[in-house]
Amino acid sequence: MAKIILDLDKCIACGQCVRTCPDFFETDMSTLKVAIIDGERDGNIWTRETDNPGCATEAAEGCAMRAIGVE
Repeated sequence: MAKIILDLDKCIACGQCVRTCPDFFETDMSTLKVAIIDGERDGNIWTRETDNPGCATEAAEGCAMRAIGVE
């Protein structure tokens, strides 16, 4: 099981992750940053567990601010 982690403190809302991986990431209009689809938010950290992180790994590698991690 992989865990996708998004740190909103690092996110600059460039939207690269949403373009790379719309299966996991979307723009959150309430914060104007990114959210993990079907994820859980605790403060400024979004997480989601998945059996197949697929494009989330690509989104993490393409994040200029290193706001996304996949463990």
